[in-house]
Amino acid sequence: MPDRPLKLHLLRAILRRYDVWEDPSRGKGSHTMFFRRVAGSVFSYPIPTHGDEVQRQYVRGCRKRFQLTEEYGVSDQEFYG
Repeated sequence: MPDRPLKLHLLRAILRRYDVWEDPSRGKGSHTMFFRRVAGSVFSYPIPTHGDEVQRQYVRGCRKRFQLTEEYGVSDQEFYG
């Protein structure tokens, strides 16, 4: 199952399962910032909050940045639940 667009509230719920937290005050304009600690370092990724859905390229980029891809042991089926 390739990455697909998601409603922002659904993406938030999925990311919470992987200890990703959000700090909307760190975003710029119509973006919010998500963070995850990986191997002792904190990684961040901005996600646009305008529109009905988070576009596929942002979901894919977020998964890569936070090491939530099959390469790191998180299958598409497991991620999307």
